[in-house]
Amino acid sequence: MGSNKLTTKTQNVMEELFLNKLAEAYQTYDASILEDYLADDMHYASMWVFHEMTSKQEYMDYLTGKLQTLKKNGVRMEFQIVQGMMHEKALLVINQQSPDGNFGFVADFNDDGKVIKLNITIQAFF
Repeated sequence: MGSNKLTTKTQNVMEELFLNKLAEAYQTYDASILEDYLADDMHYASMWVFHEMTSKQEYMDYLTGKLQTLKKNGVRMEFQIVQGMMHEKALLVINQQSPDGNFGFVADFNDDGKVIKLNITIQAFF
């Protein structure tokens, strides 16, 4: 059986596309934008959430609620794709500050080009 491994170039394109979609989801308060980009067994982890989510459905439920709360409270977020030291690309939240400094999202992909792991972390860990 042939390998479906992504080339580095394809990985970088997928990463940038997904991070742009993630920013769009937060800016439009619409989690459904991400559904086709996530693996069913994806994991989501945050330095500020003690429970690691272990499925697309769990993350989608969480994100839908989070986006509804942000919308209700009038929170607008702005993002910038940046190059990281440990990840080729990361999505930096540019108008928010945590006590630990700037934070953002990094994604890892499976061989099918779907997000298998999404982390939100401080910028030092990109």
